[in-house]
Amino acid sequence: MIAFVFGNAFAQMSYDFNDGVAGAKIAETYGMPWTTWTNHPGGSEDGVFDEAGGSMAAHFTYGNDQILYLGDHEVGVYDLEFDAFVPQGKNGYFNVLHHFDGNNSNNCIWAIQVYMHETNDGQTSTQAPGHGTIHAGSNGTADIPCVYDEWMHFRLHVDTDLDVAEFFYSSETTYPEEQSLCTWQWSLDSFGENVVGRKLDAMDFFPPTNAATSEYYLDNFKFTRIGQESAASLDFDTDEIAFWIEEDDMLSTEIEINNVGTSIGDWTAWVDFGETTGGTQTTQINYDAEPGTASSLVGLNIDAPELVEVGAMFPGAAYAGSAMGTKVLSAQYVFFTNSETGTIGIEGNTSVTFRLYAQGMYGQPGEVLAEKTVPYSAIVADDWTIATFDTPVAITGYNVWVTVEFTQAVSGYAMSFDGGTPSEYGDFYRTNGGGAFSRCSEVFSTVYGNFHIRINTQGSPVAATWATLSKPEGSIAIGDEDVVSVNVNSIGLSEGDVKEADIIFVTNDPENPMVIIPLTLTVGPESVGETMESAYSIYPNPTNGIVTVEGENINVIAIYNAAGQLVNIVRANGENVTVDMSSFGAGMYILNVIDNANNTSVQRVVVK
Repeated sequence: MIAFVFGNAFAQMSYDFNDGVAGAKIAETYGMPWTTWTNHPGGSEDGVFDEAGGSMAAHFTYGNDQILYLGDHEVGVYDLEFDAFVPQGKNGYFNVLHHFDGNNSNNCIWAIQVYMHETNDGQTSTQAPGHGTIHAGSNGTADIPCVYDEWMHFRLHVDTDLDVAEFFYSSETTYPEEQSLCTWQWSLDSFGENVVGRKLDAMDFFPPTNAATSEYYLDNFKFTRIGQESAASLDFDTDEIAFWIEEDDMLSTEIEINNVGTSIGDWTAWVDFGETTGGTQTTQINYDAEPGTASSLVGLNIDAPELVEVGAMFPGAAYAGSAMGTKVLSAQYVFFTNSETGTIGIEGNTSVTFRLYAQGMYGQPGEVLAEKTVPYSAIVADDWTIATFDTPVAITGYNVWVTVEFTQAVSGYAMSFDGGTPSEYGDFYRTNGGGAFSRCSEVFSTVYGNFHIRINTQGSPVAATWATLSKPEGSIAIGDEDVVSVNVNSIGLSEGDVKEADIIFVTNDPENPMVIIPLTLTVGPESVGETMESAYSIYPNPTNGIVTVEGENINVIAIYNAAGQLVNIVRANGENVTVDMSSFGAGMYILNVIDNANNTSVQRVVVK
């Protein structure tokens, strides 16, 4: 019997497999949401229906790699539970994924990994009757008191709204009372190395070791959403920012973000300065020193060829003064020949793939912006291997990631570093064709420097050093707030200069997935500089045209546009003056309020 309801507001799946035909393939029979790791239902990765304990169940043996999509949920509270039966002397494995990409499994991120009758230290697995290992927010988070020839019940409780998960265990007769094995921060990856997001995406069933020892059964699977629909709801306290600034000065303001929803609010942001057209200036962006005698060749300790992806991240500040607004044409990396083996460290006849990623959340890359595969025959040993992207990519202020992925050979040394002091973003890597990126300098026992990886751009750069944000991302608890400072300066600018950009926020608020706040900087004369404290209240601001100036002894109000030109004078005698600005057009204006004693108070007003 199958029950299946699936959607963003509610999710429930249950499978007792009693409708299956013995020997038939699972994904081939059911179709979506079942598939296999490489998306080949009916193939060797697809498990079969078989009888276990008197009822039909899903049967997995070595070589099966069964995927069950759970629905890509990032909000809500869920219970995921099922029974597993491991025959005497066998072992099994399953995981839950924060992200599974059936078209490109290189992007997969694991949330929890569970070994049955097998222990695992993060690299090596060992047959361990009566025990199992859980990786959930840390390496070796808990041990499972596994049993043979008896149904074990597992329950994963995930509260994505509060970012917490708990894993429970019981067995048919040996451990009949459900016990909690571990609790952890759900948004971490399975080893706790990175915060990667709260998504509940898919599950993988996999007998891990070999044909002689890996086998188990699955039954009574159920996935249920608990409680009502929930979502983040982020309120921004401004929809436009305009600065009036003197020459060679600095100012700042704050954007306050309130989460009035029922789930954690996540955001990432940057100042987007736009792209230019034309221009032939070329610029290379990198952290590494020139390849030479100080360069280090490094290889991972592996027993079989393994996918490795290495790279660097360049925040907007890293290219603001040289390449802002230009387009990335190509990327490059050095594969050195090892003097002892005479090889470049990658598996023979395997290609390498260069990628550009957009800015993502949780310190990880976002979507793939460009990808280029270089065949093995085109790799240049001991010099730059250059990949030219089919479509150039404009870099306008976001954090751009550049990586190269290769298949490291056993005893290969394909990770090439400059041998110096690593920058904060110059030594990222990940393995096994996916997961979260980590810094080599934080994981390896030796520090090797920055990767020899670079991007090449072309175009006429735009000025981009005049505006920055205090931070690029954040998470906001339910009912809480976050503050982002917008900092501007007029260093090198002249009176009358006007600079424009957009502050872009990407959020998990379903009603406001992208928020764009226009930013304007106008360099004006000292006589129209804004005072820090005002004796007058001017509201509403921003306005659709009508504002009220509230205060005592108001004599005259002089109104200037963003270029410092006087556009109107309003004369008044007393308090609470209404000013009509509806005919001035949208933009930023300066109101210079002068009282009867010739004291002045200057404030900015934005007309929408």
